[in-house]
Amino acid sequence: ACAVYSRLSSLSLHITFVLMHLCAQGELVYKRKDISIAREQHKWLYVGRKVRDNELSNPVKLLKKVERKAKETGEFRALKTYGATSNAAVQDSCNIQDRNDGMLRLYGIWQTNVWKPNPVLPHDPIPVNQYRNIEKALINPGLVHLEYHRISIVAKKLGIPYAPCLLGFDFKAGDTKPKIKGIVVHEHNAILLREAHAEWNDHALEQEEHKRKSEIYKRWRRLVIGLRTKQRLEKEYGGGL
Repeated sequence: ACAVYSRLSSLSLHITFVLMHLCAQGELVYKRKDISIAREQHKWLYVGRKVRDNELSNPVKLLKKVERKAKETGEFRALKTYGATSNAAVQDSCNIQDRNDGMLRLYGIWQTNVWKPNPVLPHDPIPVNQYRNIEKALINPGLVHLEYHRISIVAKKLGIPYAPCLLGFDFKAGDTKPKIKGIVVHEHNAILLREAHAEWNDHALEQEEHKRKSEIYKRWRRLVIGLRTKQRLEKEYGGGL
């Protein structure tokens, strides 16, 4: 089986690959076993590999980025309210280089080494990206993803450092939106946070039930007052109303 190299933008060739022959259109054709998938620097991390530092300036392929006009309310920005502390360190433990020159840099597997996230100790800051969240696919050992409703409120009340967890992206009607759910905390804070969230959730449910009953009481009170007012007016003015 063969493939036309010039038509496959995400594929790359190692310098030792052997040319098969020219097809009728004059394009180069290679054996499929000699063709390798090229990925962006960041995307190699998802498959457990990392581009070597000395290879970053030598991408095997350069592609022009597809420019998409961000919607006025759809562009993802870092929120200042992320994290329990105002001085949360914004780190990039993967040393990803982002160049805004409009070009997409792709690297081959031979430019990478086996990689896994560095362990995070109990007193280490939570490493986050430039948007101050952490991707679930790249969570460091020593961190835990907690996916509970409004758990960030509890973490902030307790002063526990955390970072929002990015699960991926939703693609709808040509728009891309980040899917953030739950938070990431240190392992030693997970048990405390689970217990505190359960207690907070019970208290929140009680408050919600009390609020619901108070609203029902207010509605009944308005209804009774309205009926009594109507009866009084009918009694004072008779059937003239």
